[in-house]
Amino acid sequence: QQQQHQQKYKRTINITNANNSKSRKMLPPPRLNAMKWLTLLAAIAAFSTPVAYAATQPDADQKGPVFLNEPTNRIDFSNSTGAEIECKASGNPMPEIIWIRSDGTAVGDVPGLRQISSDGKLVFPPFRAEDYRQEVHAQVYACLARNQFGTIISRDVHVRAVVAQYYEADVNKEHVIRGNAAVIKCLIPSFVADFVEVVSWHTDSDENYFPGTEYDGKYLVLPSGELHIREVGPEDGYKSYQCRTKHRLTGETRLSATKGRLVITEPVGSVSPKISIG
Repeated sequence: QQQQHQQKYKRTINITNANNSKSRKMLPPPRLNAMKWLTLLAAIAAFSTPVAYAATQPDADQKGPVFLNEPTNRIDFSNSTGAEIECKASGNPMPEIIWIRSDGTAVGDVPGLRQISSDGKLVFPPFRAEDYRQEVHAQVYACLARNQFGTIISRDVHVRAVVAQYYEADVNKEHVIRGNAAVIKCLIPSFVADFVEVVSWHTDSDENYFPGTEYDGKYLVLPSGELHIREVGPEDGYKSYQCRTKHRLTGETRLSATKGRLVITEPVGSVSPKISIG
């Protein structure tokens, strides 16, 4: 009886082992299982990549900003006139215009003194002399244009506001030897010399002389503003001379406060005067 029990136990073990062996044979090999997942992932990636790429690429007509009107390097203006500095850029989408200082910080409105217009202009309204502020009116600015496809920055824009000041130009006497050339100067105060230029000369004989024109070769207004008179004769000593100046920021013109004359002396001897050096 004990022997029969042992044989039954062995059969049970053999059947169990056989079943386990069949179960193991039904499982797919590990390497094949991994390859299946890798193939599936590759297929998903191949399908999804073109979709993601198309979603991030800009359309053909979309582009970063390009300046259409870049401000100049220097802007001078009078407190009586004010100034508007234009900055325009193209792009798709339309770029945003931002004005910045030289340190990169954005420029904001200062009531009555500085503002940004809706079309991107940097505006300096006319202001009283006592409202001058150096950090606003003597500053370096730049125009920044940006959209999601790029950012560009203009050249530095040096802004200088000039407070209008009263000035007078003067013309003094000039000494000349008869037969020589004379140069009559228009004296402009140094504090306005950068903004005031000579636009014409006038005599009390109603003679008018303008730059860029020669009058019988005798009179010429030089680029520096002086009146050049060739071969001075006695008749030139009877006239008085005035210069007219123009302020290039305000456009104001005015005659010199004083009139100049030529003091003519006769040459000594028959030898023409010479300049001695040393």
